[in-house]
Amino acid sequence: MGLLSISNWILRFSTILFFAGNVLLLILIIISGGSNSYPISRFYWVEGDTSGIPHAPNVTRWTYWGACSRSDGHTHCGGTLGPAYPISPVDNFGTKTNVPSKFISRRSSLYYLTRLSFSFFWIALSFISTSFLIYAGSWFSHGVSYVTWVLTFVGCIFNILAVIFQTAASVMARDAFTDAHRHGKLGAPLFGMAWASVFLCLIEIASVVVTHFLGRRPDGTIPQDQENYDYERAQLPNVKGPSRRTTHPFRSFFSRPQNDSGNEYHEDVNDEEKLRHPDTSSVEQPEVHSNVANGEHAHGDDLNFSNVKRHQDADSLQSV
Repeated sequence: MGLLSISNWILRFSTILFFAGNVLLLILIIISGGSNSYPISRFYWVEGDTSGIPHAPNVTRWTYWGACSRSDGHTHCGGTLGPAYPISPVDNFGTKTNVPSKFISRRSSLYYLTRLSFSFFWIALSFISTSFLIYAGSWFSHGVSYVTWVLTFVGCIFNILAVIFQTAASVMARDAFTDAHRHGKLGAPLFGMAWASVFLCLIEIASVVVTHFLGRRPDGTIPQDQENYDYERAQLPNVKGPSRRTTHPFRSFFSRPQNDSGNEYHEDVNDEEKLRHPDTSSVEQPEVHSNVANGEHAHGDDLNFSNVKRHQDADSLQSV
């Protein structure tokens, strides 16, 4: 049992590292093309020979944010960047002159694949980063565990689709250049990070599922959740009368007596009040002598125990 607990905690902390690594990879993918400094300048999807195409540099690299030029082995991006920038020389440079024929025939496919990929990477980052932030809470709450599971699954689906769409579009663009006897190649560093994020997603899904079930008791509950958060299943003391501890905020309201008078709200009775003011209805009352009962002290509501005792002593002396 101890070994299982240790392995469970090791898996949990390993999953946190997987989440952190995946978030970092997605951030690096998204900022590619946004800076000319190293190592961001080495990240691009596809590179192609665009010499002879009007308004295009000799060598163009398509990054996450648009088409950039290559100089001295580094990517240099200008002011033509923008969101959802497609890998399409026809749309990028506004001309069909000297553009490889496959870019023209497959223009729609390249256009929509790259634009969808741009959006899906953002969605994946938002879901996976949220899962990363709340994952530690799933160790102590059954509900948070389910939320983390759903967020991770949805985020990984979008991550996988984004990488698949971007890979398909980049391969089509490279083939369009090579079929036209032009230079074309894929950016290995950026695709390496993209597919590494897919691998981490698969590990994260498996880890979240495993830790979810390892943290459950044989009866299907999470120990911390039942002890700290599951108020509806808590064992309340058996106290007569209404209690201040309720399982639902509206039950005490609707269960109040309808014939309350005097106070606006019904005062609940708790354990401490029961101990300080015990119920005396079942206490046996002392027997009152018949002479006292028929005397002047027998009537009235202010008869107490001391008066009864005094008259009993007087009767005893007279009888002697």
